[in-house]
Amino acid sequence: MPTYQAFSDFTAQSRNVTALMAMYAQLEREPEVRMELTPIVVFMAFSIESYLNSVGSKAIPFWDELERLPWKQKISILHQVAKQNADWGREPLQFASEVFRIRDRLAHGKTERVVGPIVDDSQVADRLSLQDGLLPKWYREITKPWVLQAKERFRILMSYLGALHGLHESDHLLTATGGIIVRDGDDA
Repeated sequence: MPTYQAFSDFTAQSRNVTALMAMYAQLEREPEVRMELTPIVVFMAFSIESYLNSVGSKAIPFWDELERLPWKQKISILHQVAKQNADWGREPLQFASEVFRIRDRLAHGKTERVVGPIVDDSQVADRLSLQDGLLPKWYREITKPWVLQAKERFRILMSYLGALHGLHESDHLLTATGGIIVRDGDDA
């Protein structure tokens, strides 16, 4: 008597990219609503790194030994295996550096004192202390225009990373493949 077993080859990056695109959909659907942009940058970095691991596991049999390396080393290794040179000074790798520079500041940041202008009115100083203007320069770079423009740069980067190893330009969007394993009664 045959038996049947469903299976799914789940991709972690698909869940990350799906979450990222849901954040973008909300941002684009309600452009006038003030939305926290930081999670978009964090999920973008998360999505890039999970895709690096996906590509690496397809291209390099011993990727499990490499996946804990820093993101930049992973990209360099993927380039070396593909007999390509990583050009960090140009797109799309320049974009990866931008995203991870911000992510690293968010993940590893220490307290930074940001000092406003000297004023002679305590109420003005009080208002200044509550404004978004007293943010570090690197954090002020996370603007709605930058985040919106980053969406296309992200797509180009992901397509580029997959293409290094012959993967389709939309491979990073692959959610899961699956099927059914059929065993005849003798396979038990």
